[in-house]
Amino acid sequence: MEHYAVEWTEWIVHKVLYWESDDERKGQILRAFHHFGVYALFTLIIISHTLYPAFWLQTILLMFCILVWAHHMLTHGCVISKVEQRLMKDEKSFLDPFMTLFQIEVNEKSKQGILMLGSSLAVALLSLEWISRFSYSALPVLMKYLVQAPVTAAASSLHIPLPLSSP
Repeated sequence: MEHYAVEWTEWIVHKVLYWESDDERKGQILRAFHHFGVYALFTLIIISHTLYPAFWLQTILLMFCILVWAHHMLTHGCVISKVEQRLMKDEKSFLDPFMTLFQIEVNEKSKQGILMLGSSLAVALLSLEWISRFSYSALPVLMKYLVQAPVTAAASSLHIPLPLSSP
């Protein structure tokens, strides 16, 4: 599956960046967009928990993070990074500066492990936070409507006149 995903993604990159004939230049463009997307996602997650804590935004970001996590698990890493590396004929990824900073050996196995661990941890924490927020705000409202619905439906189907006041 990993090989097929990399081949398909590279084909899409060649079709989208049709005006560029140099593969290394295509890789640089793809890397720039990839890094922009990663940092934009981090920024949006921070904003959704500080400046604009909207439940709908956190839900969308969680679903996107789950898709990215599933992509990392199914393809043993990031397909976009693998296409970048193939086009540019190098082994760099966006994790390299962080691994160098913390003096971790930079090789393919350690990059995959850190990427999978980091994305799994991020999805787990965001999921727990989402479940907590859902159970605190949305679940009581939902339960209120679920409990009232059968009573309202039964009373309206019987057409029993209810007294307006007690005697």
